[in-house]
Amino acid sequence: MTVYTNTITNGPAPRIHALVIGVGVYPYCGKRVPWGEPLKPLLGALHELTCAPLSAIRVARWLIEADWSKSDVKLGTVDVLLSSGTAGHWPTDLPRPEPERAVYDNVRAAWKRWAASCDQDKDNIGLLYFCGHGWGTARKYLLVEDLAEDIDHWKDRLIDFTKTRKSMRACKALTQCFFLDTCSDAPADLREDWELYGPDLILHNPKAATRSQASSATQAYNPVFAPTPPGIASNVEPHKVTPFADALVKTLDGLGATTDGESWEILNTNLSSRFEDVLRWDWPTLSAGDELYVEPPDSRRVTVLRRLPDAPTVPFRLDCTPESARASAHWSLQCRLTNKTRSRRPGRADKWESKTKASSYDLTVRFDDGVHETLIQPGRDISPPKYEDKLKLKRLTS
Repeated sequence: MTVYTNTITNGPAPRIHALVIGVGVYPYCGKRVPWGEPLKPLLGALHELTCAPLSAIRVARWLIEADWSKSDVKLGTVDVLLSSGTAGHWPTDLPRPEPERAVYDNVRAAWKRWAASCDQDKDNIGLLYFCGHGWGTARKYLLVEDLAEDIDHWKDRLIDFTKTRKSMRACKALTQCFFLDTCSDAPADLREDWELYGPDLILHNPKAATRSQASSATQAYNPVFAPTPPGIASNVEPHKVTPFADALVKTLDGLGATTDGESWEILNTNLSSRFEDVLRWDWPTLSAGDELYVEPPDSRRVTVLRRLPDAPTVPFRLDCTPESARASAHWSLQCRLTNKTRSRRPGRADKWESKTKASSYDLTVRFDDGVHETLIQPGRDISPPKYEDKLKLKRLTS
């Protein structure tokens, strides 16, 4: 259901339209559901995903609360669907009405609304976030709450994302970003001889889609972002926002921004590299398979996704060698723009980790141990998505 609509109407103008879906409950699947062979092992593996609604709410909250005032393309609508048991826990400080349940008919209707909104202007930006179970490697399927309610027609409630993305080529919006927070593998019990082509999720217009592909001027920038490469399952912690959703929000909030000297902008062309950097910074313990995967877009169109109202806040990590000098180090960062200083006094044996506004800084490390020289490094550029340095210290000469 549309939980947010831009009420400021200054005539026709491009907008960002977002569809956010979190499916954590599959009541007709799981080990307790007595479906017979060959479906029992396949559907029995679809366990509850407590992270899914939390992650969807995290993304929706950011979209609604972010400052779009400096952006040429403002937020237009946000549609949110959540699985049962969570739709009634929509935070009270977020707009009403509460989201609808993430069942097939509701998802299909919301997707059609989203596609229709995006189709109003070629400069519209479409954002889709889906968190829940997913199947497939070369072909991607998204699974909704009531997948197996009608066991004889369970295939009709599969979302064939690969097909739907192709249908979206007929949409006028030339920037479409798909964020699929799901596994990227095909279960062993998913038989190859099953035909999983469900009904069209949106109106399929092959002629319009073909016309859009005929010219670079009408080809969409339409990448698909996933937390793992094809063939790899995504491991997430229960009752927590997924690393993928958290990194996505932080990237769009500012850590994906670059500056032209006057303003900070998040460009679509920088999104994948910055997204990966943020993911690795906050979640260094992710396994080797948990690497951001991006299915390439049809075009190389450059779009400003967001213009920030101010310089972003950047996480930094400072260290020194020898590490034994950490406890006696007095760190300071003096901003050249504001002349304000951030500092950390001696007495800590760990690295200095904190956050500061993106800018140019003079870095100073002083020691009271009578052993190491003061180190001054002027003009250190601290900019998104992160800053990290390990300084080599010199010993005082007697």
